[in-house]
Amino acid sequence: MTHDQQIRQQLAKALDWGEAHADFRAAVADIPIELRGEVPPGFSHSAWELLEHLRIALWDIVEFTKDARHKSPPWPDGYWPSSPAPPRHEA
Repeated sequence: MTHDQQIRQQLAKALDWGEAHADFRAAVADIPIELRGEVPPGFSHSAWELLEHLRIALWDIVEFTKDARHKSPPWPDGYWPSSPAPPRHEA
């Protein structure tokens, strides 16, 4: 195995196998659905807002790396959701 293959294997292991971080499902498993859009006392944002903020920021980074002409959202408002609660999806 080449050095490059070893590095790629180790990186994949760290990212995919939960050794470097908790996976998404584990991180949110104990947050009741009805509280995911609530802002806890003493905090500025809900769990949903923080997650959506990360998603928007990462999307922006990926799009810019794919196309230098990409226009980022306006700072800072464009990097935050408009509501503290996630959209409701009717079943």
